[in-house]
Amino acid sequence: MQDRERWRQDMTLDLPDSLTASPEQEALALGLEHLIFDPIEEDAKRRRDESDETTPPLRAYALLDAAQSPDIPICLEGFSNPARCLFDGDAYDNLAEVAPWLVELTRYSDVWDWFVEEGYGKDWGILIHSRLPLPRLKTQLKRFLRVEDEDSDVYFFKYYRPEIFNKYVPRFDSIQRSTFWREIEAIYSEYHRDPQKLIRHHLDGEHVEQEYDILSTGRRRLKTSFELNNISGAYSQIER
Repeated sequence: MQDRERWRQDMTLDLPDSLTASPEQEALALGLEHLIFDPIEEDAKRRRDESDETTPPLRAYALLDAAQSPDIPICLEGFSNPARCLFDGDAYDNLAEVAPWLVELTRYSDVWDWFVEEGYGKDWGILIHSRLPLPRLKTQLKRFLRVEDEDSDVYFFKYYRPEIFNKYVPRFDSIQRSTFWREIEAIYSEYHRDPQKLIRHHLDGEHVEQEYDILSTGRRRLKTSFELNNISGAYSQIER
């Protein structure tokens, strides 16, 4: 028994740093997970409690810019979570490698872990809460890929980059807001100067922004989890 415990400790000590997340990284991931997935679980509980079979479930999505990393389209097509490129036809054939991609997110999924570990904080994209299924949300999001200025010049609008979203989308006029936010409940974007903070955008008559310190949120949850594990361990020792 002692030999087995010594072997377990040796194996733990020999793990390379690349395989273990720092406490700060773990807290950041927990804070982000809390903001994105807790509302979905609360919504599911509310619908169950109210026997609500008509309201569609709240879903989480990521809209990612493949131009930010060549790994994005390759990885998304390999994950089990459904993903769609916002480009179709010739545009897809020619530009899929640098196009925006929409993927549905679920808690504890490989695609979520991959995004948190590889993409968060790098201006890869935005996170979305909507009750629309993926194909319908794709149609909705495609409407703003091209915008026209006062001189009727058409531009490609990369609103799915957090820095661009934070700068321009809050300036939409009332008509643009009502069109853009149709059936979208919230959008979360990194604060480009400090990725430890996340901005929640939603529409409540006017455009509303709420700033969250996901690192502090994650640290609180990490501390709570640590305390619960200690209590559980203490009870386990008492029982033995």
